[in-house]
Parts: sequence; C-alpha cells; structure tokens
Amino acid sequence: LLIKTQPTTIQYTIMPGKTPIPAHPSGETMKAVCFSKFGKDPKEVLSVQTTPKPSVSNPNEVLIRIHAAAINPIDKLRVEGGLKMVMPEEYDTPVLGYDVSGVVEQVGDDVTTFKSGDEVYVRLGKCKYGALAEYVVAEADAMGAKPSNISFSEAAAVPLAGLTALQALRRGGVTKGSKVFIAGGAGGVGSLAIQIAKTMLGASHVTTTASPGAGTELCKKLGADEVIDYRSQDFGEVLKGKDFDMAFDTCNEAGRMGGLLKEGGSIISISGNPTIEAISGMSSSSPPMILRFFLWLGRNSKAEKAAASKNGKWEYIFMSPNGKDLNDIATHLKSGAIKAQIDTEAASLDEFQVAVDKLWSGRSKGKCVIKVCD
Repeated sequence: LLIKTQPTTIQYTIMPGKTPIPAHPSGETMKAVCFSKFGKDPKEVLSVQTTPKPSVSNPNEVLIRIHAAAINPIDKLRVEGGLKMVMPEEYDTPVLGYDVSGVVEQVGDDVTTFKSGDEVYVRLGKCKYGALAEYVVAEADAMGAKPSNISFSEAAAVPLAGLTALQALRRGGVTKGSKVFIAGGAGGVGSLAIQIAKTMLGASHVTTTASPGAGTELCKKLGADEVIDYRSQDFGEVLKGKDFDMAFDTCNEAGRMGGLLKEGGSIISISGNPTIEAISGMSSSSPPMILRFFLWLGRNSKAEKAAASKNGKWEYIFMSPNGKDLNDIATHLKSGAIKAQIDTEAASLDEFQVAVDKLWSGRSKGKCVIKVCD
C-alpha cells in the first residue's frame, strides 16, 4: 500500500526565530519533503510541502533537477532533534535529505567542470535546502559525474555512504594487503565499505557482522571473506587475537574492538558520541563551551582504552563532501566492481513515507531511495 500525500503551501511559522526560506527571484516554487518540528514519529513531523525553488546565487554553485534522492540514519537523527546543538537548522522549514542524483540545469560563472545537461550525483554539504525536493543547489567541487550505465536511483544510493566508507577506511590506513573488520556489513555504509576495501583499496581480507540469512548472504556476495552472526556470536570473542589492521565501527561498538587489533592497529568510528575534535573539524569556529562540556562528559573512554590496549589509535570522523572522491568511486561503479544496494525505493516524492518507514525501522539492508522524476 503506497501512502499518498498532497502538497500544501507552508506558512513559515514552524520554527520560531529561524530564517524563512528565501523566495526565488521569479517567485518559482517546487515540491519538497519538509519537517516543521522535531519529533520521533515521522508521520507527524514530515510532509510534502510547496517551497521556493532554489536559485544559483554564487559563482561556484550548480542548480540540479533532482531525479532521485536517498535517506540515511543521519536524517532520522536530524528529524528527532539529535543534531540541533551540533548542526542548528538554518531555515524555519528544513528540507530533508543529503543524497542526490540528477541533471544539471544551470551553473555559476566560475563552474567549468559541469554544464547544463550533465548527469551528476552529490552528497549535499553547504547547500540550499535538501535532497527530497524537485531542485537543489550544490557546490560544484562537492559533485561527481554520475556513471551513465547506472540508474539515478543507484547513483543516489551512493554519496553519503560511499564517501563515509572510503574516507573512514583511508583514515584507518587501509591499503593493499590490509586485514579489515567492518561492523554491520549489510547496512548502507557497511555494504559499500566491504566493496571499497576490497576493490578500491586492495584489502586482502574483510570480516564483517550481519544477521543470519539474507544479511549474511548479501555480505558474502559483496566480497566479505568471513561473516559473524551478531545474533548468536560475540565478534570480540570470536576474533580475539586475529590481528586486524583496522576496525571500522559503524554500530557504536568500538569499545569491544581492541582485542581483534594487531599491535598499532586503528579503530575508526562513525557511530556513537562524536569527539570535540570531530565537531571542531566540521567548521572554522570552536564548538560552544556547553557543547564541549557535554561532549567531554559523553566521551567514549571504552573506545580510547580499546585502541590503547594495542598501542593503536581510535578516532571519530565525520564524512566530508568531496567531488574527487565521488569520481574515484564512480570509476568502479561504471566497471561494475562496486554496486549500490537498494533496499526500498519509493516511487515518487508523494510516496516518500515508504522509504522513511523502512529506514526508521532499522531493518533496511542497503539504502532507502525516493524517485523524484523519470
């Protein structure tokens, strides 16, 4: 059963004190999935609304006609208000989503890498609005060229998860011959991390965790050499003393990973409480004192101790939008060596709730995607 919603015109009174979405110079509008307040129930918080269409206002910007968008766990966290101290909302009516694929409609005066008609994909960073909309403006240097032999939905499934996996594995020192442990191999990030570790970075061995059945079979298909059933096995015990070069923590389990590292190995986390250093790296200004205090209180001392037990390092990272990295990944998408894994695809923006429900359930294997136009 597909859930249909009707666009409604917003009244810009939803988040008091925030800036209204700027009007289009010609008054043009578009359809977008927005949230008007923070909340746990997406059916009460998210809706299809009519908002101003974005426009190119800076020389390095590109206007994209969106064909497909994808959602990620960070979207759930954002809607629930979990990021409001770290990443305050700019507008009173935020548009959901970060992952986009589409066609270039207009470029700024300084953009030389893209032209009107180019097919692109991007993880939105410093952007106007969000991914679940008919149009978005993105910075050119964050964008990659979409391989022509994959669909827009497949392309939209890659940016955030692919960039996160690639940057984390590189940060952890994964190179040719490395032995890597990746937690949660059937998830959006994990499923790409397995492929990137083996195909792009040349890891000789990848072990991961997954549920029995479909999750395990997916990980094996993607190239995992060993899959631990997380429901019946403790990976910390099973893999103790196995001398992994790097452990990639996607599930807030870094504190249990020390025993599987080799001497001097590394643990890279993208889940759990971030560090002051990770937050500071997201902007040019230092985090407010109150935020620094809470980050210090919530610091992951178990992860620090786990890495220290092998004279290694533990680090929390945030993904950084990067067009060059997307183009590196695109080479392997084009060859078929890396494939996006789509769990759920909503047929249109009006039916976005289909994808949202699956992501919010925590049971998706691969990515949840929304088609915006053909």
